[in-house]
Amino acid sequence: MVPSDAHKAEFLYYVFEAAKTYLLANAGTTATSIVSKAVFQQLVFSIPPLPEQRAIAEALSDADALLDGLDRLIAKKRDLKQAAMQQLLTGKTRLPGFSGEWKPLVFGDLASPGMDRVNPKLTGGHAFCVELEHIEQKTGRLLGWSETAPQSSLKAVFAADDVLFGKLRAYLRKYWHASMPGVCSTEIWVLKAKSAVAPGYLYQLVQTDWFIDAASTAYGTHMPRSDWKVVRDLELRVPRKDEQAKIAGVLGDMDAEIDALKRRRDKAYDLKHAMMQELLTGKTRLVAPEADHA
Repeated sequence: MVPSDAHKAEFLYYVFEAAKTYLLANAGTTATSIVSKAVFQQLVFSIPPLPEQRAIAEALSDADALLDGLDRLIAKKRDLKQAAMQQLLTGKTRLPGFSGEWKPLVFGDLASPGMDRVNPKLTGGHAFCVELEHIEQKTGRLLGWSETAPQSSLKAVFAADDVLFGKLRAYLRKYWHASMPGVCSTEIWVLKAKSAVAPGYLYQLVQTDWFIDAASTAYGTHMPRSDWKVVRDLELRVPRKDEQAKIAGVLGDMDAEIDALKRRRDKAYDLKHAMMQELLTGKTRLVAPEADHA
């Protein structure tokens, strides 16, 4: 085969992908990542024979196909969730067994931002602290947490079942339904459910486009923050709490399914990069097919 062979080109694509990962990991720490000449000169590639290149390319291509399939499935499930929210949270579609008019309220009737604060300079360390960067955009997934240090800034206090919503650049859609107590950045609203709303239903409401639009009506140019006065007066209609709980359960199950798919996708991504590390360095060799017997 000539060098333009499709599998050879695909093999080189994965070599360059692995090189890019290595270079970024060893780049400078300035605002714009810089790859030093010394690091670049250290890159050494061992290229296997063309048949093995093809086999490696096919194996990694299969891994990419799995990732692509999961990405498309996750996107489809998210679209279905958005459609379900539009129907269920507006009363356009009612779940079996429920009827009657929904009550007109404003958002301030459902929740209020918690005002409890702690100063780590006075109270010491807090083992569970959520910052904005710990909340994944658009998914409600908590990516991690930190521990406050004596020099940490003022923090907001939250309890289990509170709904956290990032008020800085609300269009980023950072929200989390707290599963345990802790502290968080004061750039996060700690929304405490009032008696008229189930916490799970409140969590679904803050994900809707109309809530995000209202929260994005902000003050501040360079660091836009949500205006509680605008969000507080947001008008909506709300069902009885038993129907709220049922709706929240249906939408929560959809969230759980999407989260499970994302975890599967994360594992597939890690597996693919582990395969690249093994196959593109020759640490692991693919088994050659046995020759056909006459």
